[in-house]
Amino acid sequence: MIRRNKDMLRLLLAALLCAGLGAAQISGTNETGEYGVKDAAGELGLATFSSALDSAGLADILDNKGVLLFGSGTFAVFAPDDEAFSSIADSGIMDNQSELKRVLSYHVAWNDGLFDNITEVSSLRTLQGESLTVNSTDGLKVNGANVTRTKEYDSGTIYVIDRVLVPAKGSSQGVEEAADHLGVKKFASAIKAAGFVERLNGQGLMGIESLREGPFTIFAPSDEAFDRAKAALDSISKKDAGIRTLLSYHMVDASALINRTDSNSVKTLEGDSLGVDATSGLVGGARTLRSERYDNGIIYVIDQLLVPVRLSM
Repeated sequence: MIRRNKDMLRLLLAALLCAGLGAAQISGTNETGEYGVKDAAGELGLATFSSALDSAGLADILDNKGVLLFGSGTFAVFAPDDEAFSSIADSGIMDNQSELKRVLSYHVAWNDGLFDNITEVSSLRTLQGESLTVNSTDGLKVNGANVTRTKEYDSGTIYVIDRVLVPAKGSSQGVEEAADHLGVKKFASAIKAAGFVERLNGQGLMGIESLREGPFTIFAPSDEAFDRAKAALDSISKKDAGIRTLLSYHMVDASALINRTDSNSVKTLEGDSLGVDATSGLVGGARTLRSERYDNGIIYVIDQLLVPVRLSM
């Protein structure tokens, strides 16, 4: 009897331990089991920042929703604390969605392997397009604001700061500016000439919000790749809508990722599918070299021009 009671006690303790471990694993995560930017912000007590992310439509962006991920890119998110937000209560920023999104985008940088520790850099280009200065001489500071706490989440790291940072320019970075900054100037010129910029920026047909598309995953051939494919480009340009068809084969809308059954393939805007291998960083046989986020997607520089079957005949 005593032995049986001891066995039951051991089983009870084991059950309680498992339950405790399960609770520890679930704590802080959302219903999908992910630990997103708002989960981390909530644990840091950043109520105003979390609410602002929702108002500006940035939460899904900072959780990398709706895009394909290659490599180890993460976000560095500089989140003003509630007291910092209270100091700009009369500015009107919080009541203007487009202005709020522009300001918050100035608090976000994409780290495409640029650093392992933020103290290794002196400046960071933001999602808004301007750069922030980083100084760690006397404690970590960003544009003079003190970093008081940090917390990692699935897609990046939140750095709590004691000031709201305001960009100098009234504009935000779109797909053309992001591509240009990545050095894919020929691709940037091509999407502009083909009339893709507004669509890729998510402006929607005739500016109608409900017709907004994206976010997009964009594969931009390097300038060298364009040069190597000159003969093919000359031939494609003579076909009806050839260049536009070619460019759309380098673009994937978020809708194509919903309920995707084959993780090694993805449907492009052109209609055909591309083979993808996120582990090795390959898409359609081309290698991804570097990346840049903008507020309606991600651009990957690739080392080859991708040509759909219909244009190769």
